[in-house]
Amino acid sequence: FFLNGKESVSKNCRLCNHHNESQLHLMHCPNLRIIKQFVTQLLQAAGFDPSLIHPELTWLLGMTKAGQLLEPAYHAIIRIHWRHVYAAMVRVKYDGEAFSSARVKSDIARTLLTRILAYQYERRMWFFKRRHSHAGKYRLPDSAARQVQPIGDLRLSDGTLTVKATVIAVIEQQGISCSQLLPSLPPPSTTPQSRPLPLNPGRRNNDVNQNQTHQGNNTWQRPNAVSPQPQGNG
Repeated sequence: FFLNGKESVSKNCRLCNHHNESQLHLMHCPNLRIIKQFVTQLLQAAGFDPSLIHPELTWLLGMTKAGQLLEPAYHAIIRIHWRHVYAAMVRVKYDGEAFSSARVKSDIARTLLTRILAYQYERRMWFFKRRHSHAGKYRLPDSAARQVQPIGDLRLSDGTLTVKATVIAVIEQQGISCSQLLPSLPPPSTTPQSRPLPLNPGRRNNDVNQNQTHQGNNTWQRPNAVSPQPQGNG
């Protein structure tokens, strides 16, 4: 964060305007309490135990009370939260806008949804690009499922991510529709398989053209005329 320091006319917090602005103060700023409650709901919906949250370590360093690093999914939610908090602080300082916790919560939920959609698209494209390749193996690694387990269940066979209903409910509380999330797809064994392409499609097309030409010649070939035999004098 670029905080109000020596170069600033006022060192007061841009959010509450009562204390000197510092990273430590932002961990306890009263104007961020409602936003942290919303982020805590997101973390809890993703399976995180709120009792492990430290008022400073968790929000600033991404660690639990015991000093353990958060899982990537939990850490990503906190990073998204700080990104929009700081964006609101910049608007307060340079655009003269009033700080709105409702807008920050909505921006956090919307960004989280777009990140989930981007992840779904990336994994599905990974599957489709390898499905008909000659490699023969298109299963995702087990580490991919563990990485996004707090958000939902990742099907390793085809890259489908089914987001938890609890996460969707918290996002939709901010008036954001999650209808764009991919629905559950049937397992690969029941998914229709497209016909594989020939190894040499050009040769196959040439053969087809030659067959059609040959058939056309047989169909429209003019029969040979038979000359009449001369008749002898009787």
